[in-house]
Amino acid sequence: MPDLDFAGFDAAVQAAFKPHFEQVWARARRRRRTRIAAVVVAAAVVATGSGIAVAARPAGERSPAPAFGPDRTPEFMPGPQPTPTPGVGRQVSTGRPAAGDLDHLYLRYKECRTGCPVRFAATDDRGRTWRTGGLPVPDDAMVDLRAVGPRTLAAWYFSRSAPDRRSAWTTSTDGGTTWRQVTVRRVAALPAGWRVLDQVPGPDVEPLLAVDPTTGEIAQLTKRSTLLNAAYVAGLPDAAGLWVSGWTGSRDGKGGPTVWTGSAVEVSRDGGRSWQRHEFPDHLTATDDVGAAAIATYDGRTVYAVGRVTGRLVIWRSADGGGTWQRAAGTADVGDRTLRAAVRPDGVLLIQAGISAAEKPVMLASADGGRSVRPTTLGPGADARPVPGGYVQTGWPDSKGAWLSADGRTWSWVAPPEL
Repeated sequence: MPDLDFAGFDAAVQAAFKPHFEQVWARARRRRRTRIAAVVVAAAVVATGSGIAVAARPAGERSPAPAFGPDRTPEFMPGPQPTPTPGVGRQVSTGRPAAGDLDHLYLRYKECRTGCPVRFAATDDRGRTWRTGGLPVPDDAMVDLRAVGPRTLAAWYFSRSAPDRRSAWTTSTDGGTTWRQVTVRRVAALPAGWRVLDQVPGPDVEPLLAVDPTTGEIAQLTKRSTLLNAAYVAGLPDAAGLWVSGWTGSRDGKGGPTVWTGSAVEVSRDGGRSWQRHEFPDHLTATDDVGAAAIATYDGRTVYAVGRVTGRLVIWRSADGGGTWQRAAGTADVGDRTLRAAVRPDGVLLIQAGISAAEKPVMLASADGGRSVRPTTLGPGADARPVPGGYVQTGWPDSKGAWLSADGRTWSWVAPPEL
């Protein structure tokens, strides 16, 4: 993403930062069904650089701790929330929460009173108290804030008013107290132990990029993925290597969206220097929009590729880290829902069909290697990301807090601060 020439508004839309990505595309999917122009919605979101509007309160540099306890735990998938009337009171918008570990959480937000400075809120004690600070970016910047370690943050930003139309990176290794500009270094292979970031556009447009969780240095591959409409598979253990899911070809949609063909995955065990590809024989996809199959593994050896084919759940399983694959017998009716998948530490495969309330989500589980699936309680786990000490799954975009777990099975809720 750094040093790219964003020559126009369309290019800025294509470079929409990750905190809005799932929300934009989820809206687009719903509105395609009702024949409303999704591109207008996407453009509006990128143009404003805002996320979810939340209720206003009097300004204050330090945010009070939110109520913490079972009474504040929301539904896992709440319905649409009311939006404050534009122009009434102080307006605050937020991005996706970022977790450095189970104690350190960060939240990008923008407040509009005199100007709209981009700020962040941080907790060092699992949401009991919060502090706030500013981000060293222009007020009109689109910002993607990531936590790559307990106190190491990386922020990609793009100012729409900058004359050179270029993006940049700034990082912090002390929880946001101090920041420095970072120049991305091009490499043939990403260093081991660095945090690889899932980005938009995907690795077929922007090569994979990783941040050193100790120093905040950034490295990016010199080569792009050879798959099309590809997505980096985030949230896998280091032992799994680097995984990219996408397509090998496309055809004209005859007036509609491009039809992607040749569902495939690629895996690298050497930091992206070399890649091994596997193509699935069916049109396996977990989403209508980017990437193909959803990939899930706990140990890097037993790997699942999960998707839908003509509305039915399809599971492929590899017992050798993606070298060979067999189709499992487990299936269910999932319609055209977006799919997420993860493997718990006890080996159970979790599949969430539907990522928003509008999709009427359901949760499925398989304890026998995909041979059968059964309905289970809807909750966090299928989109969990490993962090030091456990796992985190955000509630964004339907809610602004985060779910935390030490074992991948029992989850607690951390409410966002009142900004």
